[in-house]
Amino acid sequence: MGLRRIWMLLAFIGLLASGLVPACSGGREPAGESASTPKTTTQSIGPVDALPPRTQRAFEATTAFSPLPKPGPGDWLDVNDEELQTAADYLASEPNLPVAPRNVLYVLPVGPLPAELGPTIDELTSYAHAFFGLEVRVLPTLDPEALDVTRRVHHGGGQLNATDILDRMEPQLPDDAYCMIAVTWSDLYPDDTYNFVFGLARLTARVGVFSFARLHPDFYGAYPGDDAEVRELVTRRALAVMSHEIGHMFGIQHCVSFACNMNGSNSLDESDRQPMHLCPVCLRKLHLALGFDPEQRYEALEEQYRRAGLEQEQAWVQRQRAYIAEAAAASR
Repeated sequence: MGLRRIWMLLAFIGLLASGLVPACSGGREPAGESASTPKTTTQSIGPVDALPPRTQRAFEATTAFSPLPKPGPGDWLDVNDEELQTAADYLASEPNLPVAPRNVLYVLPVGPLPAELGPTIDELTSYAHAFFGLEVRVLPTLDPEALDVTRRVHHGGGQLNATDILDRMEPQLPDDAYCMIAVTWSDLYPDDTYNFVFGLARLTARVGVFSFARLHPDFYGAYPGDDAEVRELVTRRALAVMSHEIGHMFGIQHCVSFACNMNGSNSLDESDRQPMHLCPVCLRKLHLALGFDPEQRYEALEEQYRRAGLEQEQAWVQRQRAYIAEAAAASR
């Protein structure tokens, strides 16, 4: 166990002993039930009293964070059992931490990424840097036809086995890599029991992959709006899926506390209903791993949303930045 992880655990355990958060931090909730009551949210986030006032406000469960909606038929929590992962649970899992020299986030293109159809590799890397604060580097593009992975034709379309892709990626992790995310326009599936998967990542192996294929309306034979509107839609979806899969590589499990970027998704419609931001519980987990300034992180994300034309997300971040800034005014 590294010194940074030991320090994190000792600091958290010390606050547990102080009575600021229950020593029994499991707080498990059954699938389909929101964990976002005031009491369980406070317990899930854990102690933040030692943080600066402006930082504390970033983890407050205000009305800016929507409650987890009741799952409809076929939604992720309707068909999957998920457990609540608190901040204490997260630390106890001994997640991978980006500690130098192993602190670079690598992006691996698998096949071309047509700029007219979705985000460019530069847009992906810029967003990943803003979201996670790590240095991001791009690896040479791989030819999907040259990949030694299982393939199948499913409902008339070709697919690559995402599990096989991750198996091939693990031994190829650069020495300075914190994690590596592959991106492709090829459709993916994890095993024969699934029709498809938007993306797949491993909590401890630091590899993941996601596909643009089902994010574009053309996949479904529908092309609503003009080219710019469609590209904006695909960009939003791609950035959300990418950050979700990288979040898993930080050891963050699916969220059952709020509507959150880390919610599980069983369909494109369900994914579109989920926000691009992290809820207070998942934001705290990422903060424990990275130690960022939430206000600076939101500032970087606001610029990304402005560039991408994602006005709703940009407005949400602006409101959060204003709310955090109120702490400084109140303390004068």
